[in-house]
Amino acid sequence: MAKDKRSVILPGSYDPVTLGHLDVIRRAAEEYSEVYAVVFINPEKTYTFSVEERVAMLMLATEDIENCIVSYSPGRVVDYMRDHDIDLIVKGYRSDADLEYERKQAEYNLRHGYETRLVLSDPALSHISSTLARERILRGESTEGILPDAVAEFIKESGRG
Repeated sequence: MAKDKRSVILPGSYDPVTLGHLDVIRRAAEEYSEVYAVVFINPEKTYTFSVEERVAMLMLATEDIENCIVSYSPGRVVDYMRDHDIDLIVKGYRSDADLEYERKQAEYNLRHGYETRLVLSDPALSHISSTLARERILRGESTEGILPDAVAEFIKESGRG
């Protein structure tokens, strides 16, 4: 099957990137010619990992995905899309609550001329969240089955896990 020639963006905080995130990125990379996985910075949020660490972890997690471009932005998703000629937003969701939140974001993006494709997470990964990963990291518990191995190793080497 030929890939859709559109460029897509998968925006997120990726604090840290999980196997759930990686699954949606991989699925998008199989379907679209160019996939931007972009760490966004929300000044109203407090992050566990710095933007540099989040970008580094995302790069480690996606290093084998040839058509994935990792970046970061302090601005709005729609501005990044305009500046990089990106056609579509792809977002994963795990639950009805996620779907409702993402639907509202999709309406905002559509008002700015950008469509969002919402992708149901793999049921085997739907229990995974960055919050769960952070809780396990803070308690010194295993993140096996939650984080990509390279990300877990990065966190361990940083002295946090």
